[in-house]
Amino acid sequence: MRAAIYDGPHSIELGERPDPVLASPTDAVVRVVLACVCGSDLWYYRGESPHALGPIGHEFMGVVDQVGSAVRGIGAGDLVIAPFTYSDGTCAHCRAGWTSNCIAGGAFGSNGIDGRQGEAVRVPFAGSTLVRVPGEGHSDDTLRSLLTLSDVMCTGHHAAVSASVKHGDTIAVVGDGAVGVCAIIASRRLGAARIIALSRNPVRDRAPGFGRRSGGGTTRSRGPHRDRDLPQHWTPRRRGSGAQVHSRAARRCARGPYPARARLRFRD
Repeated sequence: MRAAIYDGPHSIELGERPDPVLASPTDAVVRVVLACVCGSDLWYYRGESPHALGPIGHEFMGVVDQVGSAVRGIGAGDLVIAPFTYSDGTCAHCRAGWTSNCIAGGAFGSNGIDGRQGEAVRVPFAGSTLVRVPGEGHSDDTLRSLLTLSDVMCTGHHAAVSASVKHGDTIAVVGDGAVGVCAIIASRRLGAARIIALSRNPVRDRAPGFGRRSGGGTTRSRGPHRDRDLPQHWTPRRRGSGAQVHSRAARRCARGPYPARARLRFRD
């Protein structure tokens, strides 16, 4: 099959990989319908983070081709979404809701597991990892929206939940890349009354629904030019807002230029 192959910093090519096969009764083989590039893939590409040579990618949705004899709840022909890690669903971490820390789990695109930027993927622990999408005949727009549930939307939602965002809160999201935008969407769903997106990218001011003042109560605040200026940049904007700003609900939602020392007012 064809798949993206990581060959070191600044080198990702389309190459050939063995077709995936069932290696365990709990496996499934899934034909990839849609996949996407994560920001962490760019870190590997730029040489900012290590990654083993070989397959890459961890965000996809697809159609199940084969299932092992021990797989329950998923069958051939099902449209499924997969999170960015696989997990057995039974260990102490999984039972506590921290499936990404599964003792027996792991990441796609490493340790002999297929990357998701390819034509097909072997999914370990398929019954507890894959999520079946109900219905059929979904539009292309719906499929693209569902794809965000494989990582980026879940990450933004996790940030908002971890920051205890609740109805009526005023919150700040530091960084407005893909995860930051998803954190904004998640905070709206959780009832935040005012959302301040701190950005250093003027192009995003023109993004539909996320402008300087959007109908959804999102204010875009052009970020400081230096990391150490972040607390000072934020402080004047708190005064006279008409609502208390919950610093516990301000969350650094994506890897960005702001180090921990610059987040004194933003408990992570």
